[in-house]
Amino acid sequence: MKRLLVLFFLVIFIFSCTQISEKNIDPNFVFCLYNKDENPTSLLFTESLDDDGRPIFQIPLSSSRIQEREYIYKNGFFYRLSSQTSVFTKYQLQGSSFVLVDSIQLKNRDFETITWKDDDNLIAVCREDAENRTPQARLYQINVAGMKVVKQDTIVLPFANKEYSALHLGLVNIENDDLWLAYSFFKSTGKYGHTTSDTTYYATIKYDSFKLKNIQIETRSTYPGGFNIIQSYSFKDEEGDYYFMTNPGIALGNNPKLPTAIFRKRKGQLLVDQDYMINISRSIGNHAYGIWYVGNGKAIIRNEQKKLYTDFSNFHAVYQFEYRLVDLQSGSIEKIQIPLDKGTQKENVWTDGKYVYFAIDGSNDQHRVWKYDLQTKEISKGLKLPNNTNFIVRMDYLK
Repeated sequence: MKRLLVLFFLVIFIFSCTQISEKNIDPNFVFCLYNKDENPTSLLFTESLDDDGRPIFQIPLSSSRIQEREYIYKNGFFYRLSSQTSVFTKYQLQGSSFVLVDSIQLKNRDFETITWKDDDNLIAVCREDAENRTPQARLYQINVAGMKVVKQDTIVLPFANKEYSALHLGLVNIENDDLWLAYSFFKSTGKYGHTTSDTTYYATIKYDSFKLKNIQIETRSTYPGGFNIIQSYSFKDEEGDYYFMTNPGIALGNNPKLPTAIFRKRKGQLLVDQDYMINISRSIGNHAYGIWYVGNGKAIIRNEQKKLYTDFSNFHAVYQFEYRLVDLQSGSIEKIQIPLDKGTQKENVWTDGKYVYFAIDGSNDQHRVWKYDLQTKEISKGLKLPNNTNFIVRMDYLK
């Protein structure tokens, strides 16, 4: 259902590349571009994000607009986890071409959330349909070095009810050999519509045996995380504390009476901290989607402006999205004065510790990276992307 409403990314078959430069290059960044006029969706590589930089080569991913964009980059390899075909694929960039390394056919679809157990092992969790409507999650541990499934099992989760029976798997994390899973339940309200219950559940599960240890109930907000294969909704700070965001707004959970909020789970603790919550919606009057840690107790959020869109039909196409800096200790939220953005579920924020870089689709139809100095708060222009771009779906650092 929700898969049909997001912008799209990657297909299994990789097509020929378009060379922009013939020099021997070593790219530092890659952008996924959703192009106009039915042109191929492309990966665009560059060595620099500065204003005087230029793309060095571009790889079209198909001959027309494509239907998925699940994409993971890790340690020199590109991975694609498809919720449509259930195929997990590994690619490597060689020169200016993608080379298929290997692929695995999985049994399940509807992958929603991932985490890395370590550099060689990816944890991927999806919904598993069951005839008795008992809410079930299916977990895969994939060793990406050997490209094989080394662990898989079904997790039966309690607290389903007749009205809200569809399972949303928002976040997954592993700590001290425990699997921590944040989830909620939703129901369909039409062909594309849905709404989420007013409760979030945090399950702690022994990873070796998949025995359920604890369920914590959260009623301060709902719809934890989002479709986080595409967009960031959690992180760990320098102390190892785990922060995450809920997304009950119209674009994700569609339960806007509850607030978007940031929560915290202390390192080594079993339960989410009930004394900690940053109520984003109360502070800014809108919902937010996506959170990125930029260091020193600060994070970036991307928020809607409900006065600028009509409903979900034009939500992604309106130039409305702002970016704000959140102080995770004080809860203060400060708007960053860069151009308004458009598009939903974008992984387009990166930091080097000094600057935060934002890949923005501006209202003047200019697609550009903007730089924000974390110390001086100065804003400057960065790399300009091709004019035939419609959306910048994501930006990744390759080093």
